[in-house]
Amino acid sequence: METDEMKDILKSIMFSKIKYGLTIFAYVKENENYILKKFLINDELCSNIKNIINSVVEDKFLSDDCEVDIIDNISDDRKVLYEIVQNDDFCPFSIINNYKNVNEVYSEKEQDSLVGLLFRINLNDQAIWFYQHIYPVRMIKRSKSLYAMLNGNTYVTLDRDILKIDSRFDFLIINESIVTSNIKLLQTTFGFDKYIRSEAEKTISIISELDIVSDTEKIFAFSDKQKLTNAKKLLKAKNSPVLKMKKDKLISGLKKHPRYKDKFQFKDNQIVINSQKDVNELIKMLNDDIVRSDLTNREYDSATKYILEPLK
Repeated sequence: METDEMKDILKSIMFSKIKYGLTIFAYVKENENYILKKFLINDELCSNIKNIINSVVEDKFLSDDCEVDIIDNISDDRKVLYEIVQNDDFCPFSIINNYKNVNEVYSEKEQDSLVGLLFRINLNDQAIWFYQHIYPVRMIKRSKSLYAMLNGNTYVTLDRDILKIDSRFDFLIINESIVTSNIKLLQTTFGFDKYIRSEAEKTISIISELDIVSDTEKIFAFSDKQKLTNAKKLLKAKNSPVLKMKKDKLISGLKKHPRYKDKFQFKDNQIVINSQKDVNELIKMLNDDIVRSDLTNREYDSATKYILEPLK
């Protein structure tokens, strides 16, 4: 999804002369499964929530500096929104496709199972969703402490739990796409870390099939580090144009390349992988991380902006 496409969809729904509809669902975890329940609100709260939604959309999603990039590029760690298209491998919100059949109503006794709120915005046949994660600190539970509130001039015991709805949204869901800058939440709550590692393994499989390296075991070890940094680099490399080249042409080109001919060792028409350093150089090459500035005529590592030593 292009940035302008996302903005056009939002504008067509949010700022139409016709008032859009708002339905809210509780995203609840029951017996390791996620389900939707109707989240009932009165007209005053509905109006206030719409004001929050309009404000967040304008400030976050329609601002001039808002940009959408594909999720494969998360290793770049840019201050942008990333889009991931849900598929069979990763589909945390497929449940919303069945929203019309949701009949159960969320109640106060289920607060310990509440994961988040899903806001369905619709205008005619168009619809978008916003997801807000509910953190425990956003809930006041009477069972934890004694709370008091003012009733006129007198404090009285708070007789209901309180849920805070923030002026933020963690995910925008349009059709099958999740748009977000909160990658950490995707990883910690929705299993996105497993998806990253799975996609990284696909990259290694492509490298193996191309038969351009002497040892893929060290690439697997590179990917399996506890932190996801290396797996994210391999995720990005999955779509590298380099991996679409013919093996002989690629190896021949690397042997002549002014930088890579000395970075790699070659044997039997393969890149020799002896260490994690070799793997790191391989991934940089696949992701085309070395760029030359036309202004300074110097080479940089595009991922870090570090100046590289001049070629001899």
